[in-house]
Amino acid sequence: MKTMKIWRLAFAMLAAFSLSSCSSDDNDKDITKEINMSVSAEPGVMYDLFDNMGEHPIECMRVMTEDYPGQWQDLYFSDVKGFTYERGHEYELRVKRTILANPPQDASDRTYELVRILADKKVEDTIKKK
Repeated sequence: MKTMKIWRLAFAMLAAFSLSSCSSDDNDKDITKEINMSVSAEPGVMYDLFDNMGEHPIECMRVMTEDYPGQWQDLYFSDVKGFTYERGHEYELRVKRTILANPPQDASDRTYELVRILADKKVEDTIKKK
């Protein structure tokens, strides 16, 4: 009799867990918002995830967004869909940022798509040649 009660309780807990894990939740939805993005005139350098010795640098864009104000971050040149980076130009972009609810394990949880270029300023090289 006591064993039967334990089995019933275990079955009820398993059923409740199974039903709750299948329920739909608002946290399973991607969040999309238009934001401004600053792009530096000078590219940055980043390293592949598996390049733990830092032997193969990859040139990239340096960007600042409202997600991380005051912090420059490195993005691959292709990370802003519809935008082509040109060295020596500072950009102010309006982009559509999507935070993925279920991102791939080997990728960022954010994607960016160009809405429009707000400003494109050519920056003169400030280093004087000797």
